[in-house]
Amino acid sequence: MIKPVLITLAAVLLGACVSAPEQRPAALLQGERFLEMGVQSFRADDYANAATHFTRALDHYLGLDHQPGILHSRINLAETALAVGNGAAAERHLRAARPLAGAAEADRLQLLHSSVALWQGRPDQAVELLAPLLERVPPGTGLHRSALANRSAAALARNDADAAAWVERYAAALHGVEGGALVGRLHRFRAELARRSGDAAAAAAALQQALAAYKAIPDRPGTAATLEQWAVLLMDGQHWDEAEDRLQRALHIRLWLLARRDTVADLRRLAAVSEARGQPQRAAAQRRWAEIVAGAGPVDWAALQQEVLPQ
Repeated sequence: MIKPVLITLAAVLLGACVSAPEQRPAALLQGERFLEMGVQSFRADDYANAATHFTRALDHYLGLDHQPGILHSRINLAETALAVGNGAAAERHLRAARPLAGAAEADRLQLLHSSVALWQGRPDQAVELLAPLLERVPPGTGLHRSALANRSAAALARNDADAAAWVERYAAALHGVEGGALVGRLHRFRAELARRSGDAAAAAAALQQALAAYKAIPDRPGTAATLEQWAVLLMDGQHWDEAEDRLQRALHIRLWLLARRDTVADLRRLAAVSEARGQPQRAAAQRRWAEIVAGAGPVDWAALQQEVLPQ
């Protein structure tokens, strides 16, 4: 996941220092308040309320035909959707935002489109989107580092021969950066390279570093993704008890986020672990919940947690 850059319209409108406060209509100030409440919720990992506030901002600005407000509301909604693994919603908002974007926002939208492509399992499209972006965005910027992170992820997803080179290029771009989600992602990339080379110990060490980086922020989606990656490593080695521990910890986070697709993946992995441990009834319950969450209907999240996770 890219590092979110959520902005309020006030930050765009009020960037310059002035001798006296600018008098703006109350309707614009109300839209800015909705955006600010959304940003605060997002930073607290309260993505459901963030989406509510950003949606209110979008509706408010649509009612004013205020193009900058519409644009930033949609960008923030796309960021929020990606944070909970809802690539379809992110793509919908990005498509609606593109005709409104100027040069300053176009690169950000292209980066987000590459994230959606990765989420959809289309790394070739992500590479196409990232190639021109990496050429024109200045090195050393957050946008360039995030683009390199996505390019490294695409290389790993395609199992490219130069995947390790992309990861090291990303590492070089993070020189001097201490901690944060981008550093956590670097450790996860290195863990995957180590796993593919058969060095489980090095992979586990890198995942421990990633976990520490994400928890220091804290970053719930990053923490969950690291635990899931660690579980896969442990399943490769048939360390079923430890794999179950990592998956249960990840699932607690995914349920908190109400991230349906990742919840389904965790439940299916837990079912595979239960089968390997000779617990077919438990595996059947986990698969049943996975099918419920994968469907389009409502989910009793409390009942799921009570049945599947230890209290």
